[in-house]
Amino acid sequence: MMSEQVDWTAALAGVNGDRRLLRMVIDAFLRECVELQVKISKAIANDDAKLLHRCGHTLKGTMMSMGADAWCEPAMELEELGASGTTDGAREPADRLNSRLPLLLEQLRTFCVQQDD
Repeated sequence: MMSEQVDWTAALAGVNGDRRLLRMVIDAFLRECVELQVKISKAIANDDAKLLHRCGHTLKGTMMSMGADAWCEPAMELEELGASGTTDGAREPADRLNSRLPLLLEQLRTFCVQQDD
């Protein structure tokens, strides 16, 4: 398993070293993350494979762009399940994602606080 640390070098490379832009990306993700988690739960409850695919894809792409590859696997699983037209088996990767996200969010918030200094 990969280290559960944000790769800040990769994150900054994705925004050409622009810390302010990275902070804006992180701020947007912090606002959208909870909403995406709720939508994933609704997608599973309502057997909505399209919504599951879209949310998994959005989370995976955003996390990869922020250097958070270590968190992408469950989002990728949700994306793939949704793309295959099912939500069967989605609860387990959704639970894994939900249990691991707090550590990512903490690292992202710490980065933003450090940018305020």
